[in-house]
Amino acid sequence: MNGCFVSAGSADITPDRPLPLAGYPARRGPSRAVADPLELNALLLRTGAQSIALLTADLLFVTDELKARVLDGAGARLGLDDASLLCAASHTHSAPALDPDKPRLGACDRAYVDLVARRAADLLDRLGSLDPMPCQVDYRTGTVDHAINQRRPRRGGRRVRRAPNPAGPRDETVHIITFVDPVDRPLAVLWSYACHPVGYPVPSQVSADFPGAVRRALRDATGAELPVLFLQGFAGDVRPREVGATTRFGRRLAELVLGPVFTPLTPAQYTAWAGGLAERVVGVARGALRTRRGIAPDCKVERIPLTALLARPAPGQLTLQRLSLDPALHLVAASAEPVTAYGAAVRLAFPGSVVPVGCIDTVFGYLPTAAMVGQRGYEDSGFFEPFGLGKGTRFHPEVERVVTQGWERLAR
Repeated sequence: MNGCFVSAGSADITPDRPLPLAGYPARRGPSRAVADPLELNALLLRTGAQSIALLTADLLFVTDELKARVLDGAGARLGLDDASLLCAASHTHSAPALDPDKPRLGACDRAYVDLVARRAADLLDRLGSLDPMPCQVDYRTGTVDHAINQRRPRRGGRRVRRAPNPAGPRDETVHIITFVDPVDRPLAVLWSYACHPVGYPVPSQVSADFPGAVRRALRDATGAELPVLFLQGFAGDVRPREVGATTRFGRRLAELVLGPVFTPLTPAQYTAWAGGLAERVVGVARGALRTRRGIAPDCKVERIPLTALLARPAPGQLTLQRLSLDPALHLVAASAEPVTAYGAAVRLAFPGSVVPVGCIDTVFGYLPTAAMVGQRGYEDSGFFEPFGLGKGTRFHPEVERVVTQGWERLAR
């Protein structure tokens, strides 16, 4: 087999009955309606020497179990292993839970877990049975200005609270990788952006949130039901930026005392925000071609035990994974919710263009920088109990050095 060949497809994972949704500890009761469908999207790339696959899901988290079941069902026949299959969640907070170890974030329905695992394995198996198409990739980037940092320093600057911080770090880069056949026909689109999908305004409804809105816009723009894969960026400390001024008197009064605060987006605000983002992403996809390249895939996995990150023993691990489409275009992923600042670390470690990816495999929690440790924000300590790590857990002061060294090993 000369060159690179691709097969791509989608599968529906919208629940067919009310189920608890994952993402908010305070949410109670099952879903009451479906606002838009949930999907799996996948692609399989094959050369004479290497096969790699990407599977993306409209879920809060995927899990190690899901990946293992996909590999058990289709891995051997397709030539895939743990390093060459990347499983990633969009991180929507409006989908059923898949991780039984985080019940405070949403009760896990075993029948739904089995449905997702079965459809994921069937999707990869189906891609292996299709006649693959020869392909190259178009890689484009642009900026969208739709997120805001959510760690606002308190007076004195040594602690933070969850509130809008326009001066805080964010990564407004949109990455778009389009897989095209020899006559320039798009076969699949992969896109990435760093922003927490917490803007959907009806907490009782199933929704893919903004990744679903952008997916529809990209399909409309191409005139085809293309597989559209979304990879969540390093979005641990960023979320949707409000559009327009608030008209709520009570909120305005509170902000005079407390400073800026977050409140849920109204349906109109969400529609404007998600529509504006979709328009910008489509604009980047239609923009001037940055580079077209062939595909020479490569992959690698590194694992760091949580005992190297936390100041007391804890089960589990941080998985770092690299899928390189060629020596100068890398998907660099972590089984965590890394904060924005880690994007700079991976770009320093890898040559060429880097797409940072969070929320792969079983996510242990957030990944803060060393400077954040001790600030008593959600991302450096507040998440421990909801994520099942226990009260009193804290990060080791050397967490950033340990993780950065992991990126460097992954790059070798």
